Amino acid sequence: MKMQAFPQARQNAGEVGVGGLALLALSTAAEVCEGVPEEQARGFFHAIGKRMGALEPLEGVNDASVLRARINAFWQALDWGEVDLAVGKDSIIVEHRDLPNNIAADSEGHWAMMLLAVLEGAYDGWFRVLGSGPALTTTAQWKGNTVELRHGR
Repeated sequence: MKMQAFPQARQNAGEVGVGGLALLALSTAAEVCEGVPEEQARGFFHAIGKRMGALEPLEGVNDASVLRARINAFWQALDWGEVDLAVGKDSIIVEHRDLPNNIAADSEGHWAMMLLAVLEGAYDGWFRVLGSGPALTTTAQWKGNTVELRHGR
């Protein structure tokens, strides 16, 4: 893999400039995904997401619009897009868009899998801090260029 194969600066939503940290993340994702079973890899990246989410403490937030604003400020500071929240009777649905999901030289899809697990971990951690019980789960899936996360039963 040659550095010249990577794009430089992020110009549009969905693109990412692969600088040193992004190259490290992509290489780490590939190494983990190719070295351990998928469930273990997802667990590792889920834990990374929880750790990242803990950097934005949400204790005491009790309003969906404040929650959305705080989460958006966190992701926007990382240039990781923005979210919409929908609070339903049985679940909270998060639509996370404009993620850096177009990584050069990732034909195996490790980056996309890593992003799902990292986001699951971050959101699951946030919802648990806000009082979510153990019977509720957080799941994520790609829907086009958007990640849809669902926290509920």
